[in-house]
Amino acid sequence: MVTATRTDSESQAIEDLRLVNSELQRVSLPIWLDLDLPMAQLKALVAIATSERVSVTGLARTLSVGEPAASQIVEQLVRRGYAARTPDPADRRRVVVTVTPPGSHLVAELTQGRRHVVGQWLSAMKDEDVEALARGLRALASAIADEQGSPLK
Repeated sequence: MVTATRTDSESQAIEDLRLVNSELQRVSLPIWLDLDLPMAQLKALVAIATSERVSVTGLARTLSVGEPAASQIVEQLVRRGYAARTPDPADRRRVVVTVTPPGSHLVAELTQGRRHVVGQWLSAMKDEDVEALARGLRALASAIADEQGSPLK
């Protein structure tokens, strides 16, 4: 049975998460608006950067686009210097797409501002509040992992 207190706490947590997310978006907006990269390429770059090795076929699946479209996006990223095509060490017939140092730097830059701001917010909190937040976020991450059937990292 869900109590009124639990329902109130859940509602407050949802509202607080919305507020935090909204503020994080506001903080990072100037960086994103200054970005000279089409959305399709940005999505592909992030997908490549967060993968160990991804083929064009795998990238196409991830982005829900056809292989020709994924190949064209990769070619554009290669021309910009953000990605590279390399032979797969496990199968020389297969080509994998990897992120280059400039590509990694761009992805890091896009997330750096958020980390800095969150660090400032956390430093303004009491130790016990940071510990409680960490416990709560770990529990939320665990619930997400359980729902998705994947191990918690």
